[in-house]
Amino acid sequence: MSNLNGITIQKGKLGANRTNNKRSVSALIISSAIVAKLAYNTPITIYSTDDLEQYGLTAEFDAVNNVHVYRHVSEFYRMAGAGTELHLMLVSQTETLKTIVESETAKTLLASADFEIRQLAIAVNPTEAPTVVKGLPEELVESIPLAQGLADWAFKQNMPCHIFLEGYHLDGASNIVENLREIENVQATKVSVVIGQDWKYAETKTGLAQKFADVGTVLGVCSAASIEQNIGDNEAFDINDSKKDAWMIPGLSSHKKNTEVYSQLQNFEDKGYIFGLSYSGLAGIRINNDHVCAPVVVDQEGNMNEHTIAYGRIMDDAIRQLRSVYLPKIKRTYPVDENGKLLSGSLVSLEGVGDKVFEDMIASGEISYGKTTIDSTSDLLVEKELIVSFAIVPMGSIGEIKGTINIKNNI
Repeated sequence: MSNLNGITIQKGKLGANRTNNKRSVSALIISSAIVAKLAYNTPITIYSTDDLEQYGLTAEFDAVNNVHVYRHVSEFYRMAGAGTELHLMLVSQTETLKTIVESETAKTLLASADFEIRQLAIAVNPTEAPTVVKGLPEELVESIPLAQGLADWAFKQNMPCHIFLEGYHLDGASNIVENLREIENVQATKVSVVIGQDWKYAETKTGLAQKFADVGTVLGVCSAASIEQNIGDNEAFDINDSKKDAWMIPGLSSHKKNTEVYSQLQNFEDKGYIFGLSYSGLAGIRINNDHVCAPVVVDQEGNMNEHTIAYGRIMDDAIRQLRSVYLPKIKRTYPVDENGKLLSGSLVSLEGVGDKVFEDMIASGEISYGKTTIDSTSDLLVEKELIVSFAIVPMGSIGEIKGTINIKNNI
């Protein structure tokens, strides 16, 4: 007997969602003047500047109080786009970068977001001039290892993220400021310092407020970027917008135009600072690079540290995905040999779980190669521990093109 339908095709069951749509989730902590509708240290989640304005935080609030609160959020959304999830917390204006990263404030914000925050920026609106040492606020430099400690804590809590610090109040030439890639006893691979500012906007402020850094802009670009992308990608990210009068004149948090300190910019680049700049022959303004506060390290076995933001984001994302796919395997039973070791079939199957994550990342153009290797001597009877190693080869990028050109009378 035949089925009159001729052909019957049923929809298969859909497994767990492997599409990662949370990479843009970001957070922002800002020291602020009092806001009537939003208490200090209260995490909120917003998706646009319209959401922010419901709390009375507007461009007018910034103007009246001579601060940058609405500014950082509006810049975030200008680059990341409306609809992007942003977790925001305001703290007292007396708080500093150091006290913020030392306190429970950031941990509270990270924990309130269901483990989903991928990048966090911390900005301040100081009421008093900072103590400057070697051209930078002393508490800024002291905050870098503390911020790395916060990132380490977040990693242990299974919510790895990158941290941007507002490098406000630059007050020295590039030859005297700290080399962020060579801070003694510090390898802050999860921390970046932003010193760039929209000079024309800063000119509308007075006093200390003129020496701010546009950390909200950089956070927005990072949120918009895919995990393997350099936030300075020249083709992808132009932070200049003439229609919105944004970033028309790039400057530094010294409130000096780039053109005033042009000869110093390469040195700031070499020392690992993040700022906006224009290129001869290319319209617009780009972020200079995706620096972190750590040297480049390659060991004898070819292992590299996360010496760029992109490398760190790739590692964070891979770790999140690997945790997600291996968690269901915990406490399952597997056949073992007489020595309590995995049989080859189970070993290959479990390696395939991790390799599938890497295959998807390769197909998405996020990594060049990835491999899962399980230690066949793992003891599942007594120790009940599966020992696994993962290796990733990231995507490459062009930081500079060097070439020669000649005029010839024949080729």
